[in-house]
Amino acid sequence: MFTPLLLGLAGSLHCVGMCGPLMLALPLPDSARRAVVAQILVYQTGRILSYSLLGVLFGLLGKGIAIAGFQQILSLLSGFFIIAMAVLAWRFERLVTALPGFGAFTRTIQHQLGKMMRRHGAGASFSVGMLNGLLPCGMVYAALAGAISTTDSAQGGIFMALFGVGTLPLLLTVNLAGRSLGFKWRAKMKVVQPILLTLAGILLLQRGLHLDLSLFESAVPKAGYECH
Repeated sequence: MFTPLLLGLAGSLHCVGMCGPLMLALPLPDSARRAVVAQILVYQTGRILSYSLLGVLFGLLGKGIAIAGFQQILSLLSGFFIIAMAVLAWRFERLVTALPGFGAFTRTIQHQLGKMMRRHGAGASFSVGMLNGLLPCGMVYAALAGAISTTDSAQGGIFMALFGVGTLPLLLTVNLAGRSLGFKWRAKMKVVQPILLTLAGILLLQRGLHLDLSLFESAVPKAGYECH
């Protein structure tokens, strides 16, 4: 699946801005680099597991919608939703946290995060990762829009797992480098991010419309050798 990986790459800069300070504040062991890397990977595993579980739930929800006969519409809406984020740069975190009960849920997660951040060990890092995966994030909502369009719990879980994997390169760079990315690099990523989001949205639209790309290939003349 290229779509969740594209979403993950597109969300990398957003994740660095939102989750970077949290990752740099992780209570990592003051020991060999191998032990530090292992604990960072444990944290990232917890984060991606949270995404996967959310994907299972949303994929199951999408399955119910598909049974009702709205699978194509669901895929189209998911594609439009992601493209809207790319074009308008909506702050979905604020909209979602304004929903009844969601603010209290977010504060509970933040409180638990604070408690876990004072602990040490792999278990604490794993818990911090899982809790971080539940915090409000516009890019996660975009990925969940893709997960629900899979209309299958297992596929939804895989979709979100791949989304998490797509965010890893930049996040691991921040973890291991111990500092934020340079300003010029961030500026370049801000240009790339909406492009990747748009491509991911187009892929979902293409699936919803059931476009057969072979029709376009047949309309394009193929170059070749002619014998006379």
